[in-house]
Amino acid sequence: MRVPLPAQVLQALSTLEEKGYEAYAVGGCVRDYVLGREIHEYDLCSAATPDELRACFAGKRIIETGLRHGTLTVILEGTPLEITTFRSDGQYSDARHPDSVQFSRSIEQDLQRRDFTCNAMAYSPLRGLVDPFGGVLACHRRQLKAVGDPEKRFSEDALRILRALRFASVLGFEMDEETAFAALRLSNSLDRISRERVAKELNLTLLGEYAADALRRYSGILIRTLPPLAPMPETPQKTRFHMYDLWEHTLQVIARTPPDLSLRWAALLHDSGKPAAMTVDEDGTTHFRGHPTLSAAIADDCLKGLKQPLRLTHDVHELVLYHDDRFGPDNLRKWLSKLGLDLLTRLLRLQYADIAAHAPAIARRADKTLELIPMAEALVREGACLSLSDLQVNGDSLIGAGIPKGPAIGETLRYLLEMVLDGKVENDKEALVDLAQEHMREIW
Repeated sequence: MRVPLPAQVLQALSTLEEKGYEAYAVGGCVRDYVLGREIHEYDLCSAATPDELRACFAGKRIIETGLRHGTLTVILEGTPLEITTFRSDGQYSDARHPDSVQFSRSIEQDLQRRDFTCNAMAYSPLRGLVDPFGGVLACHRRQLKAVGDPEKRFSEDALRILRALRFASVLGFEMDEETAFAALRLSNSLDRISRERVAKELNLTLLGEYAADALRRYSGILIRTLPPLAPMPETPQKTRFHMYDLWEHTLQVIARTPPDLSLRWAALLHDSGKPAAMTVDEDGTTHFRGHPTLSAAIADDCLKGLKQPLRLTHDVHELVLYHDDRFGPDNLRKWLSKLGLDLLTRLLRLQYADIAAHAPAIARRADKTLELIPMAEALVREGACLSLSDLQVNGDSLIGAGIPKGPAIGETLRYLLEMVLDGKVENDKEALVDLAQEHMREIW
């Protein structure tokens, strides 16, 4: 096997080898080559200690990325390359980072400390592939298997549990039985991981091509990080409008949304308030009145708890809150005015996915929602009146028409915009002035 490597990577490996130190590309780049996936980054490892690395790259810009753990970043022709000394790890008292590391001259010893067999491979242009734990076989089987004892691996670093969920989502891998059991059994240790790191892994998981499948298989891990979702897998939807229970419906919606972060989070959380809203008729029919408001509140709590960016939290809140509202050609201007084109487009895509995941009699209507997107784009392109600044009148116009100065001006402008958005008056100066005067006579 010959892995094609960029010139800067070959230069770094060659420099180290010429100085007498074994050096390899390691981990994800080797795995992605085996899988036939595009390689986005290259991590290197070497028998050289940090001091020896500095000497090898004297005159080059070096960033001490993680000196304590033997990692330096070398800048070669503008490209940053992270190089880590072969090592074995000591105890992990914080369930995240080793308390100490011991540098090694053995690539096999270094690979032994890594998380999963598919990531425990290294490649050297001089020596070829080093695969002591069957990483190539795991890739061909699309299997996620811990290196050595999975309980030991997850006890060392609890974040590996979420990395397993992420790899299942992004790569379409399935954990072997022993690894999956250990991940679920030790998932309570995720409470010790910083919310920011949890958020990063969940974001990547939700963006994965196989996100719905991964969350279906490993829902227990996700729920451990987001406890408000715990009732969802146990919530039925016994109504003629639905064909799935609440959790499967949610997964079906995720599978139908494009990989946009706000959309995927909204898909996950759009019905999270249903368990609290559920009522049941005598015949067993379920109802979930008011669930969008409850779901939006849960979305806020989840995303704020994960310290997600304010913009993401805001957008997910809006998408969840309005996902069950009615959209059509008659009210498209009002929604555009309220949300803007970008957010409205995402909301329509969410509603499409939601409707398509209903019973067939409802699902066949889903395409009608997508048809609204080009209509909204056309309204914006044609300069439709969507805000106060788009009105053909302003405060001065109204004062000149006899509307008294003060709060009445702002109230009247807002009224005129509402009437334009409702299609009850054209955005024409003369028509708007007439309507403003009529409105003021009615108020007085």
